[in-house]
Amino acid sequence: MQQTFLCPRCNNISFLGQRFCGYCDLGFIYTCQECGSQIDPGFNYCGNCGASVDWIVQLPPVQQMEQVPYTAAVVEPTPEPVEQFWTRQGTYRDGPVVEAPGPEPVEQPEQVPFIAAIEESVPEPVQKGPAEVHQEKSFALLKEGHYTLAIEELSKAIHYDPGKAIVYLLRGGVYYKNGDLDLAFLDLSKAIELDPDLAAAFYNRGSVYYYREQFDRAIDDFTKAILIDGGDAGAYHNRGCAYMMIGEYGNAIADINKSIELDRNDPRVYQSRGTAYMKSGQMELAAEDFEKVLAMSPERTLKEKAEELLKELGYG
Repeated sequence: MQQTFLCPRCNNISFLGQRFCGYCDLGFIYTCQECGSQIDPGFNYCGNCGASVDWIVQLPPVQQMEQVPYTAAVVEPTPEPVEQFWTRQGTYRDGPVVEAPGPEPVEQPEQVPFIAAIEESVPEPVQKGPAEVHQEKSFALLKEGHYTLAIEELSKAIHYDPGKAIVYLLRGGVYYKNGDLDLAFLDLSKAIELDPDLAAAFYNRGSVYYYREQFDRAIDDFTKAILIDGGDAGAYHNRGCAYMMIGEYGNAIADINKSIELDRNDPRVYQSRGTAYMKSGQMELAAEDFEKVLAMSPERTLKEKAEELLKELGYG
């Protein structure tokens, strides 16, 4: 089954092995769970320690090379200390160092650190159904920014398997990305109907309510997302913004503070808190947050807005 996670920038669902978020184009960095080294999504093993990476990479099909059977040469055991080695079939054995057949010895390649694979843990190949095939095609299209074609593939996936909440969530996210709020709302509501514990569906539907200026309903959906996943910094930030829009600045600042506690590296959140401080008359605190935005943000538009607000406060 494809493993998923939420993009830390836009909170949309992404899949292990993606290089970039299909919604906001944030680049992902993966680290080895064994040694902490950075892993390129194109590799199935850690380049530092050799640990197997348990993900399904969404790549276009490529022609597989013909597998050549391999059998290790057998030599008579000796009383020398045994060393560990790999066969090409991935099995792990203890035995003497094996030399290649023939009269002349072959120099062994330099050994690279590795972690032994557990043969029983390798799943048997599973025949994918048509719904999964169309869903996977949509991932590649989303990565390239082909949203209309991705919607077509997700619609085909729903046709073959109308009971998967995740597909409605994905298609609803693409509709939202395209500005089709009504269609996004319908798909996200269907995802919630199929899976009431899907935090991302409440989060995204809350965003639809927000842009419809239905702020009370947006707050309700962001609250449900937080109840399911209390570690979601984005849900606290968005709920804080919704509170700010209805004039509840105390609640807005409390939520944004919680968002910053969970993720201190997003300059947009400091911009929002600075705005809440400014609207509530706390001008010095507002200016401090806008200064943080200028120091942190690589985005020109965000920095320009912070500079504009600082000038309005008399700090420009």
